[in-house]
Amino acid sequence: MNTGCPAAIAPASGQTPRGGRHPRPALGSRMYRAAVGLLATLSVLLAGPALAVTAAEPPPEAVESQPLLLDAELGLAEVLAMALARDPGRVVGDARAAEARQLGSRAGSWLAGDAVIGLRWQDSAPVDRRGIRESEGGLDLPIWRLGQRDAAAAVAEGGRQQSEAEAQMRRLRVAGDVRETAWAVALARVRVAEAEQALAAARALEAVVDKRIAVGDQAPADALSARDYRLERESHLQDAQIVRVHAELSYRLLTGLDRLPAALTEAVAGARANDAPNPHLAMSEAQVQRARAEADLARRSRGGNPRLTVGARNEIGGDGRDIVSLGVGVSIPLGLSASARGPEAQAAVQAAQAESELALARRRYVYQQHEAEHEYEAAGRSRTRSRERAELARRELANAAKAFGVGEIGLAERLLIEIRARGALAEAATAELQYGLAIARFNQIQGQLPAAAAGAESPASPVADTNSGATP
Repeated sequence: MNTGCPAAIAPASGQTPRGGRHPRPALGSRMYRAAVGLLATLSVLLAGPALAVTAAEPPPEAVESQPLLLDAELGLAEVLAMALARDPGRVVGDARAAEARQLGSRAGSWLAGDAVIGLRWQDSAPVDRRGIRESEGGLDLPIWRLGQRDAAAAVAEGGRQQSEAEAQMRRLRVAGDVRETAWAVALARVRVAEAEQALAAARALEAVVDKRIAVGDQAPADALSARDYRLERESHLQDAQIVRVHAELSYRLLTGLDRLPAALTEAVAGARANDAPNPHLAMSEAQVQRARAEADLARRSRGGNPRLTVGARNEIGGDGRDIVSLGVGVSIPLGLSASARGPEAQAAVQAAQAESELALARRRYVYQQHEAEHEYEAAGRSRTRSRERAELARRELANAAKAFGVGEIGLAERLLIEIRARGALAEAATAELQYGLAIARFNQIQGQLPAAAAGAESPASPVADTNSGATP
């Protein structure tokens, strides 16, 4: 980020401040030297790219040698497609789709269950010599009760809706993971860039202090503060690099990509119609519908299904007569015992649990929607204020650099201006990304997947390139 301030704190070479000599405190002014040292340490907080690197010391060893590459042609929609292909949850969706097909086949069957073949043979030879033999065979066919087949069809419809809701929820869940992970990488890279700029400023400040000590314009004790300032910046840079490495590893595991979209841009989703299905609640609603259908099916199946038996019988008597007969029978369970009501009671419990979970899901959604809307509005206001403050900070830095160069202000006042101005600039850089993240979360709660869209507000949110030290 171009701040418009000069690259060094010290005055230009050969330039003498107003009065013909450098202002220098008395040797006994320990309070002044302590104040300057303290201000030099405090300037660690937000010293930025206005300070050039003058020290020859190499930067700290990088934690990750191969950071993610920025791809200007890659969008979040393509990243989402890659993440969906790698999502382990797809096996659950496949299994639920297979279950929905099986439930549909059961509801479309003419029989309520598996047919049973029965065979029986009876012979009097082991007991006496009369020669009586009987053979019998039959086929048991379970048939539907009144309304039971329609209830099974309702269960199949609930399974189908569950399968579709599962696929929709999986896409939305992975989209949320992609959004959060990508923006986490963007924020981490920006913070690394800010830490690198702060380290460059710390080294420049240390070099200026050493130069002034050498010519007698700075107290020798200030060198310790400047060195501590630089060591602390190195530690902060290492911490920022570790956070970036972890964020990029999460992104790689989620998407399998080593590239990141150069600009994370999303259009603000429009308001969803009140009668439009809510993708965040679709799974719970389908679960309730299926649980109610299961309870109805259990009630209509109390005691089991009636069975139609069709069979044939062959009798050979002792007088040699061979008699063949056909038979038809029906068995109807009454379902009057307490044990017959057990499955019905269990299905009722499942339906009650599903309805309770749906009510809780609706409550959570209302809260999350309000939270996302408030975050989006607050982030927009914060971004506007931060932009105004950043513009004022750039002007203040430029004016302070000129005043310090001609000796109108001292080092203590210069550092105070640096701290305040760098804070405003760093806040503006973060606010831009926080606003983009708020839009992504708002779109997520509205159920909109990442896709290219036009005609709506879409902030440009470039990702900092930590290789070049650029910031948005």
